[in-house]
Order: sequence, then C-alpha cells, then structure tokens
Amino acid sequence: MLRVRIGKGWASDPAIREALRAEQGESRRAAVRSIVDVLAVEVDGVDIGSGRTEGPLLEGVLALLGAVDRLAAGERHASVPFEDGAVELVLHRRGGSALASVVTLGRPARVLAHDVEVDLPRLAEAARAAARSFCERVVSVAPAAIGSPELRMLLRAASRRTSLAEPALAGIPTTRSRRTRRRPRDPACSFEIHDEAGRLSTWKGPGADLASLLVRGRVSLRYASGDDILSLEGTPFLIFRDLCAAAERLAGAHGGAVSFEIARPGRLATATVSVERGSVSVDGGRPVPCDPLALAQAILDGANDFSAVVKARAPTQGKNALLSDLEASARATLAQVREARAGDRPALVRRRMRLAPSPRVAVHPLAPGRLRKVSFRRIASSEVGAPAPEGLFRDGSVVVACGGEAILAFDTASGTPLWSGSGAALAALADGALVTLRDGRLSAREIATGAVRWERAAPDGAGGRPSLSSAPGGRVVLASGSSMTAIDSRSGATTWAIESPGALRLSPLPLGSLVILAADSGMVHAVDPSGRVAWRMRGAGPLAAPPVRDGRTCLLCFRTPTGATLASVEASTGIRAFEASLEFVPAGAPLRFAGRIGIAGRVGGEVVVAALEEDGSPAWIEPSPTGSAVALAPLAGGLLAKGPDGSCAALDRLGRTVWSRSCDGRPAPPGNLAPVPIRGLLVVAAEEVDLLDAASGEPVGRLPIHAPARLSVDGDLATWALDAEGLVTGARLLGHLSVLDRPGSD
Repeated sequence: MLRVRIGKGWASDPAIREALRAEQGESRRAAVRSIVDVLAVEVDGVDIGSGRTEGPLLEGVLALLGAVDRLAAGERHASVPFEDGAVELVLHRRGGSALASVVTLGRPARVLAHDVEVDLPRLAEAARAAARSFCERVVSVAPAAIGSPELRMLLRAASRRTSLAEPALAGIPTTRSRRTRRRPRDPACSFEIHDEAGRLSTWKGPGADLASLLVRGRVSLRYASGDDILSLEGTPFLIFRDLCAAAERLAGAHGGAVSFEIARPGRLATATVSVERGSVSVDGGRPVPCDPLALAQAILDGANDFSAVVKARAPTQGKNALLSDLEASARATLAQVREARAGDRPALVRRRMRLAPSPRVAVHPLAPGRLRKVSFRRIASSEVGAPAPEGLFRDGSVVVACGGEAILAFDTASGTPLWSGSGAALAALADGALVTLRDGRLSAREIATGAVRWERAAPDGAGGRPSLSSAPGGRVVLASGSSMTAIDSRSGATTWAIESPGALRLSPLPLGSLVILAADSGMVHAVDPSGRVAWRMRGAGPLAAPPVRDGRTCLLCFRTPTGATLASVEASTGIRAFEASLEFVPAGAPLRFAGRIGIAGRVGGEVVVAALEEDGSPAWIEPSPTGSAVALAPLAGGLLAKGPDGSCAALDRLGRTVWSRSCDGRPAPPGNLAPVPIRGLLVVAAEEVDLLDAASGEPVGRLPIHAPARLSVDGDLATWALDAEGLVTGARLLGHLSVLDRPGSD
C-alpha cells in the first residue's frame, strides 16, 4: 500500500487560522505559503522518512508533483528538499517504478531509507490525491482561500495526468572499485564502490544531483600497522563528506582534542571518533597512537581518489556540483594539512632589511612648568556615513575621513575642506594615494587633490569580509578569506597574489621589503616584492591578535588550549628569537614599553596585564588596575592601562601603580580606543575625550569630540576623530595655562 500523507497539525494553529481568514488577500496568500508540516511517503503504513520530511507544505507538495512528472517524462533522477535542504527525498527511475530514498545531510549524514521501490503511476496518483486533500483542508478552515493563486496553482499541478515515457538508456554497469593510498608510517584510507547498475552514469548534468551519487560501498580507515580505525558500509559519498569535515577540524585543531561522529549502517547507529594527545579511539575504546594531521591527510587523499574514480567511470559527474564541492573542499584542506605537516621553513639566506623608522611620538612638553589647563576649538564637523575599518588617514597636512556615504579631505591645521568623493567600504593609504573599495570596484585618488589616479574591478574573491591595507613599495594588499592580492597604488596593476590554505582571515604587517601574512589558521608567510614566499612558520595555534613590529622582529600571538604563545620572529629569516607560553588568553596585541613587552588578557573572568622581558621570560602579571578590559599604551618608564569608560592607571616598569583615575558611572561606548601619549599628555577617548597629565593623571582639558571610534593626534595636538555614526570632527589647540616654579621654592 502506497500513500502520501500530509500532516494536519498546522490547522490547529490559531495564528495560521486567523491569517487564512484575513480580509486582505495578501495576508491569506502569505499564510498559505507559511504552512509547515510533515509530507510523508508511507509504504505499507511505514513512513520511509521517519517524520523528517517536514517543511513548507505548498513548496513541498509542488516539488513532489514536479519530481514525479519529471520521472514520468523519462528523467532518471529527481529530488524534493526539506528543512532548507538538510533532508532530501531522492527519487530514481527504474522501468515503471521509482526507487525512493530519504537522506539527511546534517552531521552525521545518513540514508534513512534506501531505494524503496514503489510503482511510479501509483506514487503520482498518491501525490495528486494528497495535494487535493491539502487544498480541501485549507478551504475548510477559510473558504475565501479557494481564490488564492497558490491554491489554484497547486490544483492545476494536481490535475495533470501522468503518462509514462521510456527513460533514457541507463549507464554502463560498473563493477566495484577500490583505491588505496598508503605511506610508510602513515594511516591509509581505502574505499569500495558497488555500482553494478551503472547508477553513477545515469545523470547528465549540469547542476547538483544527489540521487546518482547514492551508490553503496565501503570506506575504511587503517592505522599504519594495518589495523582498522573504522570500516563503514554505506554511501561512500556521504561518508567522505563527513570525514572531510572532520579532517578540516583536525587541520585547525593544532593538536587539540577533536571528536566527531560518522553514521554506521542503520537509522540511528553512529561511530564516535576521538582524537586527543596524538592518539585515536573509537567509541571509547583503547587509544592508539596516531598523528592527527597524518589521519587528516589520509582522509583527504581518499576523498580526492574517490572523486577521481567516480569521474573516470562516469565523466558527466564532473558537472555534478555536489561532487565538485567535495573535491574542492578536500583539495583546499589537503594543502593546509601539507603545509602544517611541513612546519617551519626559514629563509635560506638572511636578507638585508631596510626598515622604515618607527613613527616618533612628540615627547617635548607642551609648555614649561606644570600644565594646568589646555583648551581647544572645533574647526570642522561633517558626516561621512558608517566609517571604514581604517577610516581616518593623515598624510602631511591633509587628513582624510572615509565612510560609507562620502570621503572628505581637510587641512589638518585649519579644518578647511579640500575635496570630497563617493563613500567606500574599505580604504588604505599608499604612496600619496587613497585606495578605496566600493561595490567590487577599486579606485585610487591623489591625497592632495582628490583626482582619480585609476579605477578597476576588484580581483576575484574579494567578497565576504575583505580588508585593505598598505604594503611596501607603494602597494596596497586586498585580503579576502585565504587569498591576498598586492596592487600597485600608482597604476592599479596586480603585482602578486598568494593563498594561505585553510585561512578565513589574513592579517598583513609590512616589514621592510616583506609583507608578513599571519592567518587565523596559525600559518605565517613572509612574501617578498615579487610575490614569492621568503619564509613560512606554523604557530602553536590560531592567531590570537594582529602581528606587530618590534624593531627588526615581529611579535605573533597564538591561542593554545592552556592560554596562548607569544613568538618573536626575526623578519629577514623567519627564525624564532623566542617563544613564550602565556597562561591567559590575550585581549589585544602586545606592545613594547620601557625595555619590556606588555600584553593584556583574561584568566577565566578576570582581566590581567602582564609584562615579559626582551627574551620572553615572564616579568610580572597583575590584575587589571581598572577592574575591566584594558587598552595599553607605553609611557616613559612604564605602561598605561585604560578601561572602556575612560578609567586609567599608570604602571611602572615593575607593575606597580603610579597613579589611577576612576570614571565609574560614565557610559562606556563600544570598543576601547588605546590612549595616545604625546608631549607629556595623554589623550584618553571614551564617551568624552579627556586630556590628562601623563606624570600625575590630573585632567587638564577636554576636547570638543564625542565618543570617537577612530582618533588621530599630531605633534601640535591637532586632533581629528570619527565616531561610530560617521561624524568626523576636527579640533585644534586654542591655548594653555601652566605654572612656573621659582628656583629654590618648595
């Protein structure tokens, strides 16, 4: 007995009933489209989908009717998606019958029912009867719904008669296939494909087709000794799909614990694989030593071999997007695994590094004596829209603010507008030009005049969450996901491109003639001006903070299961000067102060500030002096810690508090801009922007700026800010008052 059953629970929902009875026709139409329930195919009273085939009924019934019609017209395969594609009812034509399978694609993927044979004309009639019954049920709740276009469309589809056409010739039957890859002292992956009916060859593409890939077989994972880790019967495509996802997790775990499930034969049976401390166990069994990256490589090699065998036996499967996605994912992760297994690759030759001098902070006092009061005057205020990530730039006497609605340039001293342009999502400053990205287009403008130097399409892959930053040699680098492209700021030409396998985000750091690309995957590449990798290193874990320059080295912070690791790497060779373990999770980039390295972080729920010696050995660690998250800035002989509300504390070289200033009760805007030390003063930005005496912490002034998200201060204390709403404000020094002590006075 064959029946297509539609759930009726939706009819008891008061909100649905009320919407169906609404006077407005559009409300009724929306209600019909929103009805969600089970669409079950029952064979001899058993739901082959076990109640998993649930979704919007109008969409599901129409898809089922269309799938049956396509099979009747002679197509080999058709499918009906449920749960936004997480479950599929897959139909395969064989003579006058349809083989029905129900596949769940969530982890672990499994086939709930495989090739349940039903008579195709009876399935068509059962689907039409279910569609008519659904329409009658809707009309019984709301008679006016009979006129809705959705129900009329469904009734027309249900009224079509089914006449069977001869299906296209089936593919050539194939015997089972087996491919094993084995390396000495490494795990191995093998598989079998049982496709005696030639199912793989029945699909002609293009697009995505699951039905033709549901061939039975076996996938086996073995230790280097030859003993089985796993040997699973089922659908090799689905098994490899889940194993590749597990391999991706192993590639990014950096030796941490990873556990995953793979479906065993049956509706609920699973195998739980645990990888921890260089060993593998299955279902809680005895752990066996096994390199996690070697295991991942075996899985990925097996997946690539599987794709190659399928395409060799059924060339049209090369157009199957599902198989192509599996192959592309396996290749990308395999490149990441191979790099990780290869480890560090220092430069063979030490290159001469001409490093630009670090930006100098004006240290000479604003005035002799004790500064009492500093006053400012606002000189500019304009809107540019939501600010770009690096939305405020200075180049000589010009300051440029970049937002989503406009780009505005001002004279830094007078606030006079110089030029304006269309807004942009990203911007970077290089060689006297502002390079911007907007709607997939890159352009460069002269900073001095705003004249357009060039415009071009952004490189492929610049979607998602791209970033734009300056690079050596008058270039900018555009990063998106695992790829980074260098572009000449003078001509707009692409000079090089590089991939960091497995990365979702890259953080570039220009250092001499090199660009240091630190990936969130933990891999670090140094790229020379020609685009070649000068050296490579693998961090102890995912990147925890952007890389920072420290003289002729760079500081790199990586997360680990117990906290983090801070590495100092020589820029010219990639050799580690030191690597220090941190027993806390970093909350920002490290910085140099008074011959030491300072870094803030968290231990549990407590915020801490720590200092390390130049060789990486620990100096001290103290609780946050503000009692909250802190941003750090160097002071003469010490360190300044600032909280989001503007509370500050100055610490000496030994971590002792020199002075503190509380701002309890003040609102704390999003983010926490680091304080700016300049000319014996501190510019402290929170809800207000205060000016403090660096030696005592006493307030000496307030700038006419509110809650900045970007801040720039020059040696003349000309200050420019951009807030989170896109308001750009400029202020200049108006005057100051200081007290001169007489010689010999107390």
